[in-house]
Amino acid sequence: MNTTTDAARWMRLKALLADALERPADERAGFIDDAATGDPALADELRSLVSAAEQGGDALRTMPARAMLAALDAIEDDATRGWIGRRIGPYRLVALIGGGGMGRVYLAERADGQYEQQVAIKLMRDGVDHEGLVARFKAERQILAGMDHPNLAKILDGGLTEEGVPYFVMELVAGEPLDVYCRARELPVAERLRLFRTVCQVVHYAHQRGVVHRDLKPANILVTREGHVKLVDFGIAKRIGPDPGQALTATMQQVMTLEYASPEQVRGEAVTPASDIFALGVVLYRLLADAGPYPAPTTHSSYELTRAICDTEPAPPSRVAATRGLRRQIAGDLDAVVLMALRKDPSRRYALADQLADDLFRHLEGLPVQARRGALSYRAGRFVLRHRAAVGAALVANLALLAGIALASYEAYQAHVQRQRAEQQQRRAEKHFASVRQLANIFIVDVDVAIRNLPGANPARKLVVDKALAYLKDLSAEAGNDATLLVELAAGYRKVGDIQGMPYRSNLNDPAGALDSYRHGAALLEPLVRQLHPAAPALRLAQSELARAYESQGALLGWLGKSKQAQPLLKQAVDLALEVSRSDPGNLDHRLTLSKVYDQYSRVLLYLQDFGGYLKASDAAMKVLEEAMAQDPSSRWAVTGLSNVHNTRGMYHMQRSESMESARDAAAEYEKSMQLLQPWLDKNPNDMFIAGQYAGRLENLASALNALQDYRQAAARLGEAIRVLQTITTRDPNDEDAKLTLALAHTHLGNTLLQLGDPAASLKEG
Repeated sequence: MNTTTDAARWMRLKALLADALERPADERAGFIDDAATGDPALADELRSLVSAAEQGGDALRTMPARAMLAALDAIEDDATRGWIGRRIGPYRLVALIGGGGMGRVYLAERADGQYEQQVAIKLMRDGVDHEGLVARFKAERQILAGMDHPNLAKILDGGLTEEGVPYFVMELVAGEPLDVYCRARELPVAERLRLFRTVCQVVHYAHQRGVVHRDLKPANILVTREGHVKLVDFGIAKRIGPDPGQALTATMQQVMTLEYASPEQVRGEAVTPASDIFALGVVLYRLLADAGPYPAPTTHSSYELTRAICDTEPAPPSRVAATRGLRRQIAGDLDAVVLMALRKDPSRRYALADQLADDLFRHLEGLPVQARRGALSYRAGRFVLRHRAAVGAALVANLALLAGIALASYEAYQAHVQRQRAEQQQRRAEKHFASVRQLANIFIVDVDVAIRNLPGANPARKLVVDKALAYLKDLSAEAGNDATLLVELAAGYRKVGDIQGMPYRSNLNDPAGALDSYRHGAALLEPLVRQLHPAAPALRLAQSELARAYESQGALLGWLGKSKQAQPLLKQAVDLALEVSRSDPGNLDHRLTLSKVYDQYSRVLLYLQDFGGYLKASDAAMKVLEEAMAQDPSSRWAVTGLSNVHNTRGMYHMQRSESMESARDAAAEYEKSMQLLQPWLDKNPNDMFIAGQYAGRLENLASALNALQDYRQAAARLGEAIRVLQTITTRDPNDEDAKLTLALAHTHLGNTLLQLGDPAASLKEG
């Protein structure tokens, strides 16, 4: 038997032994007979190893995983000996670094004399389910190849050995497991949280790329000597979304590390990013308390541990921490954060790993954490409803105060950090930027929403806009080449522009100011999009936000009657949104952005009477939105977007001809538009934006019915539109668009009543 065959046999023996020892003792003999059918020698070796493991005493028998590892140490040496020293591609295998259920990882050196380099090479092991192993091994290789992040080990190469064994070459990560690194250096809680935040951010990146890791644990989170975090081992990772074959394999084989598995993994249910959030919660629990979230006796039995994972609520980590001082640091915020990540119901955990990271940032900065909102936020919300005017004024006053405090503290802080080491200065400046960015993002929109419906709120809203613009200007001056910050700033300018003058929404009737804000946002992103590398993760975010900035400008210019100026901007928006959507076809947000820019582009082409171009853009928008609604029928933006497309299609039919046929086609499109909005409005009667859109559709339908000389139906539709618009103007007396639409509806109803031969009623409406 050659060394390669010998190694493969040992790998198969190891896999079978692991499976045997995980079974109850009375099932092992039957398993061995079935697994080694036709190979008596293999069966004898397997029985011998199982017997040796079973003779280790009661403690060993109650911990099959440990028994398995103890029995396999000797096998590992024999199985790997045949590979050490062998050459794979330009590399020579030097030593075994580690191994798992799917493969072994070797230290390798460049052996072709081109240059010196050390890498890690992962070789697939043999096993009973050879085809399944190959599929999973290739899936891991493809997942790693599709991601590029400084906290992920990079894949360098891959292929098959001469014997057909799959392998891939990775960046060599010389580091310690996260928990070992923290214990060895006795890191304080704050430093542990900063390292863990980096883990959350790289997991969030993987989720954004459509990948669930499924095996997050300290052993797969390495920290280098320099303190850099690296997430490794995507051996059982999977793509987000339905994958029946992969799901079956995972369920049948229970591919997981049980101590870090989520309840849904244990039950064999669908695994989502929420499962990784749960595993992160277990890791954080161990980092803080130096113990697991389950009672110690349960960890000695897979059955008991499984029950604890699914049924037992973990104690707050502060209760099991070793010292009084540590318990004091963990109690409160950190208990709440950990327990929110460990909720049994996936829908009640953090929705994103980035939200978990954000709560830890809030704790480090002394800000309220989202995990403790609960009853307090409910009481605060009720207070706001009872005292709207006072709260609105207080919010505006606080905004001004916070702006002054933030800017003053920033200047004082800068003077202080200049006396510190350069690395410390950069870290603290980044923290401060994050705080100010959060303040800006919160107050730009949230304060405006809170006060827009208050009587006489426009001066206060203007103050909000002025303060927000001051924030954005100060941050823009300090942003440098920080791509994430530049995208956030551009989004901030767009939100301010919407408040200033976005058509068909409650705004300050300042279209010139809105255009200026949209242009400021676009100016921040245009050089960034040109400079970023095509593979940079931030590029798609920047392109998407730039498309939205162009679309907002184009929509406003079209509303102002400047369609020729709007057309090239909207064409650029379409090109950018297409590129972003094609890079990640399953991303619903990207698809909705694409549909929105297509819709605005089609409207401007319609205003320019480019009917052929309009139909092409309109068809494209409709196709994208229909696919989006099929993906998520509850999406508000998909519903309103498709309604808008049908509404504009009705306008097209009314413009292209004055014939009865065109009027009938227009009426049919307006009806489709209304039918899309009606169910949403029935469920959400207080959604004034949808109500305004619905009223506009009623008016448009009435104009088509008038063209068809069905004046009675036209009058009924106009009366319904007037009732909806009166509700909107009562709730928001400052909504100038709703007032104008209401006045036009009364005028149109007067004309229609005149056609019905009722001049007295017509005069009342006129």
